[in-house]
Amino acid sequence: MRSKPTLLIVLALAAACAREPERLTIEGRTITVFNDTGDPWKDIEIWVNDHYRVTRETMAPGERFVVPVEMFVAGFGQRFPRDQQVTGIEVTATGESGDRVRMIWGNGRRR
Repeated sequence: MRSKPTLLIVLALAAACAREPERLTIEGRTITVFNDTGDPWKDIEIWVNDHYRVTRETMAPGERFVVPVEMFVAGFGQRFPRDQQVTGIEVTATGESGDRVRMIWGNGRRR
């Protein structure tokens, strides 16, 4: 059986190693957006490489939205090409109080 000081050290190290989930991540060809606020979001737009977009009406607090890059569509209906790399992601949304949410990975979006 472990002594109390040893157990406290182990618990402290475990807590220090635990990471908060990131709000915007890309793994392979999948993008994940995480609403880590206490407010619902509405009018969510996710832009990839400045031209391809996915939208969603709402996201609840604590919800994750996972979308493969092949689901992104350009203005004339072109799907995100299989041989193209993701170089930038920009996410925008509106919080319940009207505050704008904006997250950027890589280059973001040109305007």
